[in-house]
Amino acid sequence: MEQLHLSLTPTAIFSFVLVSFRSSILVRMCLLRSLFLYHRKGLLSVLPPTASLCHFRTRAELDRYLEASQIRERAIERITNVIGTYNDLRLRIFSKYPDLFPEEVFNMETFKWSFGILFSRLVRLPSMDGRVALVPWADMLNHSCEVETFLDYDKSSQGVVFTTDRQYQPGEQVFISYGKKSNGELLLSYGFVPREGTNPSDSVELPLSLKKSDKCYKEKLEALRKYGLSASECFPIQITGWPLELMAYAYLVVSPPSMKGKFEEMAAAASNKMTSKKDIKCPEIDEQALQFILDSCESSISKYSRFLQASGSMDLDTTSPKQLNRRVFLKQLAVDLCTSERRILFRAQYILRRRLRDIRSGELRALRLFDNFVNLFK
Repeated sequence: MEQLHLSLTPTAIFSFVLVSFRSSILVRMCLLRSLFLYHRKGLLSVLPPTASLCHFRTRAELDRYLEASQIRERAIERITNVIGTYNDLRLRIFSKYPDLFPEEVFNMETFKWSFGILFSRLVRLPSMDGRVALVPWADMLNHSCEVETFLDYDKSSQGVVFTTDRQYQPGEQVFISYGKKSNGELLLSYGFVPREGTNPSDSVELPLSLKKSDKCYKEKLEALRKYGLSASECFPIQITGWPLELMAYAYLVVSPPSMKGKFEEMAAAASNKMTSKKDIKCPEIDEQALQFILDSCESSISKYSRFLQASGSMDLDTTSPKQLNRRVFLKQLAVDLCTSERRILFRAQYILRRRLRDIRSGELRALRLFDNFVNLFK
């Protein structure tokens, strides 16, 4: 067994090529331009001829398989941004210079292909101020949640390197880390979902919203907007807990008119833009805030449970073998994702119920002590 030090340099046998730009749009333009000039030679020859932004290619597929997960909104936003970027480039550049940007190469399908390639294969290099790069062959290294080693640029060798953080047997597959990403992010960018419980960085987005019936809705919304937030926000929950920002947002939602003077402080804490990093405390409304989070959590759990229950009979009406295989594949990805995200919500539900029980039992004990004290004077 031995630890490995892999270096991809310009003198390597497979010819290392670093394509790096601060703007990822330029990387995509370069990729398509290379496709036009070199007709899939060199690096282009090892890239897949088809690559989508994510496995879920249409809005209908996103609505069908990711209806319970907040990652659906991220996927829709990504696809919308890609289409908008292409339409803008076509209007401003492609249509004006057709000789440089022929439509047979610079069209919507190839543009989506370039985005799909870069989302799944672009490497961010910390030693180069976070610049992104296409590194031939390095994208063939698979991700493991159990390793922490990653690719980076080494100035001395002028190559991209990584050193394994454990020993490997000869012939054993070598893994790297694609970063501390949730299962939803891994699905969206790389097209896979780790096994349930194996990703310590896994999280689920919990949606929270102001109540329009709130007497202070306008004032609370103004406070949120001042710090770049809106009436509806999502916060990440992990198996180990939730961020302070989520609790601050919940405080703001449930706070009564008498606490109007603290609205701005709560909004600042929810946006992580407080001058000090101290945890905001509002013990007088702890119970209401925790109950609000629990209600939101249980609402999300219900969505996941309904989808998982219905998934067993989903897609049974398909007769085409090819279409059936694709739908079964997409459904399994969605089931794996929803199972892992619901698991986190179940854990949060348990913690929230326990905290609320402790608060309420403490209040009950205090009330009983007070009653006993009053009875002494009767």
